[in-house]
Amino acid sequence: MMRRLFGIFCMLFAAGCSLVDEDFSECPDELVIDYEMRLVTNVQTEIGTALSLDADVQVAGALRNYLKDIFSDHAHDVDLSFYDVSAPMPVLEHFSDIIDASQASYTLHIPAREYMHLAVANIMDNTQVDLQDEGLCQTSRLLQHAGSGDPEVVASHTTGLFTARLPMNILENVSRTFNVNLYMANCATALVVDNTAEGTPEIRDFKAFTTGFANAFNIADSTYVFESQPLVKADPIPVEGGAESLYATVQFPSREPHSGTKVVIETTDPFISDNAEETLWEWVVYITLPDGSVTENRLKFSQALRAGQLRVIRVRIAPDGTLSTDDTSVGVSVTLDWKQGASHEIPL
Repeated sequence: MMRRLFGIFCMLFAAGCSLVDEDFSECPDELVIDYEMRLVTNVQTEIGTALSLDADVQVAGALRNYLKDIFSDHAHDVDLSFYDVSAPMPVLEHFSDIIDASQASYTLHIPAREYMHLAVANIMDNTQVDLQDEGLCQTSRLLQHAGSGDPEVVASHTTGLFTARLPMNILENVSRTFNVNLYMANCATALVVDNTAEGTPEIRDFKAFTTGFANAFNIADSTYVFESQPLVKADPIPVEGGAESLYATVQFPSREPHSGTKVVIETTDPFISDNAEETLWEWVVYITLPDGSVTENRLKFSQALRAGQLRVIRVRIAPDGTLSTDDTSVGVSVTLDWKQGASHEIPL
């Protein structure tokens, strides 16, 4: 699904050039940049496939509502940087604005020369991710906030993040048009708990997390960084009616089976992934039973979760707190009567 976000920028020389100059000999002609938000996602397909039963209507609606500001083609804000192409590639021009619309028009003053241009959308309201180290092109990155505790626990991202990078050669007195495509940099997963299955126990508490995802994103080369892989605390999502419980997290993608993780652009099947030999990411669920004992469940995924992707997993709870699923691609490991380690305190 794609929508277009156009930003038209008329760029003029900063020195000795203005809209009221009588002599325009030193001013470049109008430069046009078309920014296009490309939302490449499987959200509607995944919800329609994983939550296709009549009993899933309420939970499907609740999940769509939760994700509406994540998988969105609407840009609230933009951050635009223009870098020198020579090492160490410092930032030469920078512009940011709130647009809240599908179109925006600006007039900037920027010298004609070669640039490497980096663009970020929807960073301003993301309370869990910052744009950092943008003074140099190669260090500019989206960095997830550090969490607390041992193991580290963080909250979900609060906006869908989009980025782009494009070399630009701005020539004097030459009109040019540049097309900049912005692609999504984060993803989501949802856990649906069927409370109607036979033997489902009354439980005292249910805490869910995901793990195995990147904690930073290098904008210039569109690669993810796995310096730490904290637990992402799942948000419980209210569901009106029905007998299913819903949890979800939003984060950067997982590793790929055979290569480094990069932003997804349009391909024939952008979310079909090979199986890795190892687990790439997990749902980690702690279920407290009426007697106070805790069952730890780890749902293991060997297929990558990519930027722009949603993965929905359905589970049932056995009387001993064990989770099961009909999805044969998901591995499950269980620890009954799980105890907190002496140096590991998870907020249950």
